[in-house]
Amino acid sequence: TIALIAASVDDIADDEGWAFLGDVGNMIIKKKPDFDPRNFGFLKLTPLIKSLKSYFDIDERQTTSATIKHVYIKTKKKIYTGKKKKEYIS
Repeated sequence: TIALIAASVDDIADDEGWAFLGDVGNMIIKKKPDFDPRNFGFLKLTPLIKSLKSYFDIDERQTTSATIKHVYIKTKKKIYTGKKKKEYIS
């Protein structure tokens, strides 16, 4: 699961390594349609990612609405992505 999330972040991250969590969720579903955070004890993807804070940095960015924040994540450790050449992302 961590490798799937990390690979998805890597696929869509900006130049600084940040990826919008909504887009990460969409990428995960494209790669593994049966992915569901509830299988890991979480109702949504955000709490699952927050539980993995030793692997991912989280940045909650304020929007023009006081009640809405956009969540961005970035990998903080090298994580094996499972690709053929044993690629790691940092």
